[in-house]
Amino acid sequence: MEFTIYTVENAPAASKEALIHAKETFGLVPNLEGILAEAPATLKAGMALWDLFEATSFTPVEQQVIYLTANYEHDCRYCMAAHSGLAKMIGMASEDIEALRAGQPLANQKLQALRLFTQRMIEARGWVNDREIEEFLAAGYTKQQVLEVILGIAVKIIHNYTNHIAKTPLDKAFQPHVWSKPAVAV
Repeated sequence: MEFTIYTVENAPAASKEALIHAKETFGLVPNLEGILAEAPATLKAGMALWDLFEATSFTPVEQQVIYLTANYEHDCRYCMAAHSGLAKMIGMASEDIEALRAGQPLANQKLQALRLFTQRMIEARGWVNDREIEEFLAAGYTKQQVLEVILGIAVKIIHNYTNHIAKTPLDKAFQPHVWSKPAVAV
């Protein structure tokens, strides 16, 4: 089944506002957002979840640990490439980025605890046990952040499975047809 990849210009009216928001958020509109334009409520929900996760108590580096862990677990190479670039841009250590891309332990022990907890949440579909929660809290995280990990995973699940369902060539990162138009120079 083929899915239309909409741009901001040709999207259904009910999706335009969310696509504009996606473009403002990412600088570009990934084709998964264009595909979601076919289902305006899903597009709006995905962008709302993204906004909620961006407002959590996790640092930008911690957010990328969650995203990269989810991308590794779902084998979403396109998202892995995109989030690796973002992680590098915000100053994540190169060795930690490479470890996340390979599903290996991180040098930073607090980030490693976050990676393991995120991985376990994905594997257990949210049903982690008390010992796992206590280990996460002992690493310096909070009970609020236990719930915020779930939110970060939800964002990536919507995005990763949209990519999978669409069967579009997203593994070849940043091909011209992946984006609606080039980024605007600032």
